[in-house]
Amino acid sequence: MRINVWIYQAVACVVATILDTGFCKRTHQSLQKYEKSEGHMLVCTACPQPPLVRGSRSLENCARKCKKVKKNFNCRAFNFQRHDRKCHLLPFDRFTHGVQKQANVNFTLYEKKDYIRECIIGTKDNYRGRRSWTKSNITCQAWSDNNINEHTFSPDRYPTQDLRENFCRNPNNDPGGPWCYTTDPNVRAEECGLPQCSQEVCITCNGEDYRGKMDQTESGKECQRWDSTRPHKHHFQPKRYRQKDLKDNYCRNPDNRLRPWCYTVDPKTPWEYCNISVCDSDSSEDTDVNVTTSCVQGKGTDYRGTMNVTPEGVTCQRWDSQSPHNHSFLPQNFKCKDLTENYCRNPDGADHPWCFTTDPNQRIANCTHIPRCDAEATQKIECYESGETYRGTLSITRSGIPCADWSHHINSGDSHSTESHVGLERNYCRNPDRDKHSPWCYTNPNNRLAWDYCKLKHCESATVSPQPNTPTDTKISCFVHINTRIVGGHQVRGTDGSWVVSIQRKKVHLCGGSLIREDWVLTDQQCFTSCVPDLKDYSVQVGVRHLNESSNHPGLRISRLICGPEGSNLVMLKLEDPAPVSEGASTIHLPVKECHIPEGTNCTMYGWGETKNTGYDEALNTLTMPMVNNEMCSQIKGDAGESRICAGGKRGEGVCDKDNGGPLVCQEHERKVIIGVSIQRTKCASLQPALFVNVAFYSEWIYKVFKLYPSLERN
Repeated sequence: MRINVWIYQAVACVVATILDTGFCKRTHQSLQKYEKSEGHMLVCTACPQPPLVRGSRSLENCARKCKKVKKNFNCRAFNFQRHDRKCHLLPFDRFTHGVQKQANVNFTLYEKKDYIRECIIGTKDNYRGRRSWTKSNITCQAWSDNNINEHTFSPDRYPTQDLRENFCRNPNNDPGGPWCYTTDPNVRAEECGLPQCSQEVCITCNGEDYRGKMDQTESGKECQRWDSTRPHKHHFQPKRYRQKDLKDNYCRNPDNRLRPWCYTVDPKTPWEYCNISVCDSDSSEDTDVNVTTSCVQGKGTDYRGTMNVTPEGVTCQRWDSQSPHNHSFLPQNFKCKDLTENYCRNPDGADHPWCFTTDPNQRIANCTHIPRCDAEATQKIECYESGETYRGTLSITRSGIPCADWSHHINSGDSHSTESHVGLERNYCRNPDRDKHSPWCYTNPNNRLAWDYCKLKHCESATVSPQPNTPTDTKISCFVHINTRIVGGHQVRGTDGSWVVSIQRKKVHLCGGSLIREDWVLTDQQCFTSCVPDLKDYSVQVGVRHLNESSNHPGLRISRLICGPEGSNLVMLKLEDPAPVSEGASTIHLPVKECHIPEGTNCTMYGWGETKNTGYDEALNTLTMPMVNNEMCSQIKGDAGESRICAGGKRGEGVCDKDNGGPLVCQEHERKVIIGVSIQRTKCASLQPALFVNVAFYSEWIYKVFKLYPSLERN
């Protein structure tokens, strides 16, 4: 019999899809009339009627059970027991005397909106609130009472109209909305003057902060629940955008559109704006923000400076102009965003201020060259003694992006988060995976940086025990990638160096890099203007032996740039598409963390660069360089520390200033690993050893980027 029921429902769904109506449509819309409170339940030990407990296959089934009005049981809410799939149908609501709302992770509470909101939509008879006075402030007469003003609207005669006590109702669908008989003998009945939900809470600016309870569009269509993807799929899930208050199916503006909006339950209408009143005090000036004029704070939504050129020097297009680019960001539609002249602004909540450009071939540019405000001038700089034990309240990354709530990532099962939930409060900076570099946090999914380290420093009183840096005879297998330009080297033959890439800007070679995975490149941060550059003009060439060959290849675009820990000088580049690994292009191994290469070991640099007439200009070259011990490296290069290594020192051979990002590769038997990234900043091929980033010191960070970015992009 159960199989037959499921077959019937499946057939009904097919028919409903064809007819755009019927069983399936009613099924996924059955929760529209409820307000959800996850992890909570209503309890009443003194109420005369106990809850009805019923088994249920789904939430929708519970909602349909609660919708049915019975003669002696009027369901106003239900507690859904998730694990046991049971409905606890409740004949009371949160405002009933003796009712308590309790936290319980095993339950989710659904309450009928009509019983808990004190506004109306239209003039229908669905208001079930507790207003008990008229618009003239006269107390209402009880519906069961005929002593003052006689009437026929008794609770027994109209059981479906919820004529309880003396609450305002509309049993006859009066066009004026809910009303009541009064306790004044001279005023028989009067409207209660309940506000429309579209007017109860007004909007300022573009309504990004609207938190009212309007759940219909301007054309009267019912809104789709934000936690549902039926009938329209979308990515605005409440758990991902907690700060946007995407509650139930109420109108919101999570992406800074013209005004609050919602997806609709109409399969033919994906979304519409909501008709919500504008506050009288709203003006073109936003006085609630911390306006800055010379620097950017956070995402720069409050930047009001006069920067009007892109980082490349291209003049910005005026916001009130549609040439050369058509757009919808008109000053009159975004009055509080100050879209003045052609100044860089952030009207849509992007990562940074931006502008349309006057270049017909470049539509948008991020104004990443505007300096960031000194954090010490805008907020108290916190410090930490141990990254693992930090329990402060800082909730912003080093690049000024607000942190996201930890709870979403804990619930999604991230292994590093579930290892220890202790201290993962709200969106505060924490260090659940014992990252040796700094506390960190996730950012929101629409940011280019999915996670980043926080703007924290070691406390002055903190003492950090130095890590021993003694040589070891243990042979370590190390795995990494790099690129460099070399003086006095030899041309690469065969497939040797097939992991070396050319990072180019507008098809001109800029730096070397190393393909450490099919879609990740490791290089020097100095190759880019900042940690948030406009990546439009950058590309990566793989599998080339001569730079003049690269003109025949389209190049791979860069989708993300991830800056390394503070002081590392490293960046990782995420490619939009994986590199075509073949005989001409391959990846190189990364080193095991804390591995050590003994002094005197001959390692090899790969890269393009000056050759001082030794031949092979613009060809990929190699240079053998002996490793220098860390003590000598520190004496020559200053305090090199664990994060730096040195190699070379022979006159006429070495690294040039254009060799940034180049790799230093060591070989053990048949295995090659990248152990250094060139960050040379001194004279070309001097007698001094060349300085490299010690990749092994940062290998944990590299693997952390591998681990978190793919999983976050899948969510």
